[in-house]
Formats: sequence, C-alpha cells, structure tokens
Amino acid sequence: MNSTMRTTTSTFVILLITALFSVGCVKQLVTNGPGGSMRSTDSFTYISTPFEPLTVTLYDQRDNEPLWTVDVPVGQKVTVRFLTNKSKEGTTRRPDIMQWEIYDQTKRRANLTNSMAVPGSDSRLLKVALRDGVEYPDEKLEDYQLDDPNREWIPVEPRRFRGVPLENNARTGAYISDD
Repeated sequence: MNSTMRTTTSTFVILLITALFSVGCVKQLVTNGPGGSMRSTDSFTYISTPFEPLTVTLYDQRDNEPLWTVDVPVGQKVTVRFLTNKSKEGTTRRPDIMQWEIYDQTKRRANLTNSMAVPGSDSRLLKVALRDGVEYPDEKLEDYQLDDPNREWIPVEPRRFRGVPLENNARTGAYISDD
C-alpha cells in the first residue's frame, strides 16, 4: 500500500469516527432525555411512567421550604433548567431563575415557557419522589360507531357440507362419508 492510499484511508477513518461521535453529541443538544442533556447546562428531565409516576419538588435548603412541586402526569415529562443570576426581579435571597415545562414524552424538546425566581445553586435542592401505586394515563375516548343491530349479514362464502356447496340450506344429494 502506498503512502497516499494509507493517508486517505486513515483520514476517512478519522472523519467517520468524528462524524459518529458528533451525531451523538448533536442528538444530546436537541433532545431532552431522562436525567438531562449530559452537559453542564443545569437542565434536568424526568419522565413519568405507569410504574414510576413521579413528583418533582424544589426546596430552599436554608429553611427546608418547598418552593415548587409538580405531579408529572403519566405519559408526560417535565424539563427543569436553572439560569444563574438571570432574575430581573430577583432578590439576594432568590437570584436565579428556574424555567420548566410539562409536555408529552414522545416530543423530543419543548420551549420552557414557565419561570420563577429561585435560590442560588448552593441553597436549592431538587427532589424526585415516586408516587404510591400504579397509575395509567387518561384514555382518550373515541366516538365508537356501533353497527346497526338490524343489519342483515351476508356470508362471504356459501355454506358447505364436507366440501359440497349447499343451496337454500337444504341437505340434498349423495354424500360420501369419510368414515
């Protein structure tokens, strides 16, 4: 193998490996998966399932006061993100902003439209708890169309007796028994 071919092959392999790793990184950038975005954005996502219905609560650790709590509906997920020193109307007691959104678990991402002022990262605690029992998502009741009970049903195939068609439900003719 000559050096040009070896260089081209190694360059191709390096580009392929880089592309594979970057695809995984790009997916993490555009998806709110369970546990968070796997990068230091202070963002967390929790999915509620029938066997793991979740309640998420934010506490102020200075006085153990619950500031925010949500029972995540089954089949939904909540994404919570903390922004440092972004509160315009914040105080020294609550300088950070918490943004959150509850949305369908099949969606990859949602805009975090809800927000509130929260304590700094050294004074807040986000707890996730399992609710008791198994819960199921609300069923969407569809309008079922019931068939007309007076409708006459026409058989797809004519009736047969041992492979011979019957006419007008009469059992006539000679039949050979298989016995």
